[in-house]
Amino acid sequence: MNTLTVVGVLGTIHNEELRQKYNCSLDLYKEIIEEFNPDIICGEVHPNAWDKYCKNKRERGYWGEPASEYWELIFPLCENNKIKFVPIDWFELDVWNNFDPFAELPEGVRENIMRMDDEWFDKQMATHSFGRIPFN
Repeated sequence: MNTLTVVGVLGTIHNEELRQKYNCSLDLYKEIIEEFNPDIICGEVHPNAWDKYCKNKRERGYWGEPASEYWELIFPLCENNKIKFVPIDWFELDVWNNFDPFAELPEGVRENIMRMDDEWFDKQMATHSFGRIPFN
């Protein structure tokens, strides 16, 4: 017998100010997740941070990871609704702590690329109003 697996992808904004600006409240995310009714949520959380959280629910990770929507919404929602959570963010600390993708670029080129990066971010954010679910 063949079975079908339905996968939903919900992009989130990790910054509360931007969530407010682009109408991506945690209440909206909660409504969408509950409507989808998943069996499992895979999230952008490092396995070490997840292990720490499982040992101590007040543990808030490290290095700014995971993002606030996990503590404020997703972890409690998973616990309350008996949804399995699977952490799927892997990174190396030396890369994380020294992350600057433009560091090796020559002056002038670096500024141009950073400006282009900002422009692309603005274009992404401009898509927030094209459907019921911002950015999806």
